[in-house]
Amino acid sequence: MLGGFCLTIGKVSVSNQVQQAKKPWNILEYLVYNSNREISSDELVSIIWSNNSNVNSTNALKTLIFRTRKLLEPFNLPTQQLISQKHGSYCWNPSIDLLLDTSEFEDLCIRSRQPGITGPEKLALLTQALALYQGDFLPKSAWEPWVIPVSRHYHELFVCAATQAADLFLEEGQWDSIAKVCHQAVAIEPHNEDFQYHLIHALYQGGHQHQALAQYRKMADSFYNEFAITPSERMTDLYKLIQQQEHGINIDLHLIQLSMQEEKKLSGAYFCEFTVFRDIYQLERRAISRTGNSIFLGLLTLSEEDGKLPKSAVLSRAMGHLGDATTNSLRHGDVYTRYSVSQYLILLPSASYENGKMVMQRIIRNYKKAYIRKELTVHYTLQAVSPLEHLS
Repeated sequence: MLGGFCLTIGKVSVSNQVQQAKKPWNILEYLVYNSNREISSDELVSIIWSNNSNVNSTNALKTLIFRTRKLLEPFNLPTQQLISQKHGSYCWNPSIDLLLDTSEFEDLCIRSRQPGITGPEKLALLTQALALYQGDFLPKSAWEPWVIPVSRHYHELFVCAATQAADLFLEEGQWDSIAKVCHQAVAIEPHNEDFQYHLIHALYQGGHQHQALAQYRKMADSFYNEFAITPSERMTDLYKLIQQQEHGINIDLHLIQLSMQEEKKLSGAYFCEFTVFRDIYQLERRAISRTGNSIFLGLLTLSEEDGKLPKSAVLSRAMGHLGDATTNSLRHGDVYTRYSVSQYLILLPSASYENGKMVMQRIIRNYKKAYIRKELTVHYTLQAVSPLEHLS
């Protein structure tokens, strides 16, 4: 039940991986999870039709139980024996023992917290528990009211187990094992910065600098896109450390230049993460203090017509199109970044205010050609960057 529903008897399995009606699977999942007790008809009705008072519950439940039993036909066993009915209640046949991954997972977590247990024993139990956790509880039924608190319970157990395992591996300096645990953890909880930090740090310590940098950039992009936040100071300090350690002593300038080249030739403007953009912005400010040239900072903001933030799925798609329009509308040497969930920042060097306006308007025109949604709007602001000595 962790990561998906699959019921196995002998060599035969049934699962809800194919698209089928949800209600029979929901009944089966509920009966299996509560296989240690009889469940009244009223309880099943409240689970399945909690928001529908117009249902003829008696007949509807009988029909649904019939459809649920049909899911079990591949086992070639009498389905009425698998799902028993007596005294107006239903239950999984108690004479057919069930081994649930949820019960085994929780038991291992509890045993790992026993007083007096040694570090290696605790780590062995946690490792077994984590191997069982293939994902959150019943993900295809994640929004069923009865599933939500149960899923939260096992998710919290998993986070605790993964944290403890990573800490124990850290004491032993087992970097590959930490990376394995944290890879699993960030797949389930990608926005937990502790897991991200330990994963990146373990990859770096294990000699996988390129993978560590790639994971950092993936994490930073996700944090920008989902929450409009930048990585913490400890995360950026780790990033700088990895970058510094990645380069050994090399006196061949040609090789150094090759190492700094982009991995593939890209057309359009240069997109970078905000921390890099900020450094470029500061360099440009220093430059115009000396040369007197002008540079403008542009801000593109995407919103609904009333100024509200679009829904997440719509916003993600629209921002992708706006990013493409920005890339293709700017010069090869121009730089831009994702500033928030709905904004891009652009540096326009050696430009006048009028030229800057034309550039911003061109981006918006190209965006509208590629993505037509009347309820969405993009507006821009443009401001000259002040030389370094002119800022208070």
